[in-house]
Amino acid sequence: LEDALIHIVDHLLRSTGANKLIFSGGVALNALASMRMLEHFNEAWFEAAQGRRTRLHLWVPPTPSDPGVPIGAAWWLAHLAGAPRGAPFTHAFWCGTPSPDDDIAHALDVPDIASMVVGNVASDDGREAVADLIASCVASGGIVALSQGAAETGPRALGHRSIFANPCDPKTRERLNERVKYRESIRPLAPMLTLDAARDFFELEDGASDADYNAYNYMVLTARSKPKARDVIPSVIHADGTGRIQIVREADDPLTHAYLKALGRRIGVEVSVNTSFNVAGPIAQTPEQAVETLRRSKGMDAVFMVASDGTVRAAWHGGERDSGRFTQWHREWMQARSTRV
Repeated sequence: LEDALIHIVDHLLRSTGANKLIFSGGVALNALASMRMLEHFNEAWFEAAQGRRTRLHLWVPPTPSDPGVPIGAAWWLAHLAGAPRGAPFTHAFWCGTPSPDDDIAHALDVPDIASMVVGNVASDDGREAVADLIASCVASGGIVALSQGAAETGPRALGHRSIFANPCDPKTRERLNERVKYRESIRPLAPMLTLDAARDFFELEDGASDADYNAYNYMVLTARSKPKARDVIPSVIHADGTGRIQIVREADDPLTHAYLKALGRRIGVEVSVNTSFNVAGPIAQTPEQAVETLRRSKGMDAVFMVASDGTVRAAWHGGERDSGRFTQWHREWMQARSTRV
């Protein structure tokens, strides 16, 4: 497949003289193939093939398969209709709307689930506090989910319907796959990280550098890790030394970005395990689906659910299934905050 793609792109670049490629369709989800194209069509190739100093610049949309066709069709129709050039894609949080707090509270009003209000992200201080609580749980070895705002469109969870865990713990992959996702222990996990952390741990390709490495925003491009990454963040480095990375920007997702910054203060790296918030089914969209996903996962410690007014509720297994882990972490976090104040 990779050889066939290189053959086709080689012909396109030679026949058009272009050096930019938007790669779409279901095959574009093959992140390794995209990385290989970026590596193959480098400055040396263009010098030899076209006699000019440039390289391939590649961008894969966040929804490159059939479900993304309507987005592209609407974009093209707007262009034909004379609409001014729109802002570039920077995120994929376009599916649905945030849930009102009453809907979340109603979904959580069930006997086997415990919950409490833990904050409000409508203000900067409130957002920083909630982000720090999530980071505190993850740093303590917790596996937690975040459901906020509109869901991602496309197959990748990017911080709005995500499960987080500690990338520094070498046992995270096995524990998350076995006790949360119920899948093969060898299945890889992806790194979600800030731009600074991405530059620190991965060899970012110059061909993905447009708009401040915007091409790495959607977990559709793989990058080779630097030597220290396997020792520091082993749970998000694949067996071949790569990672299918997602760079998070504060302007696009303030809460997830604040979580990564808080996690960096606690574990030393602004990197998190990120996998989709689903268990043996589709990614959770509604509050009811989030509760049902929590029920199905015996190894998930808590779910943080953000309402449209910014209210954040944490939910965890109640009754006989309550491990006591989240309530202990929350109590310790509250005590530490009161001491700092």
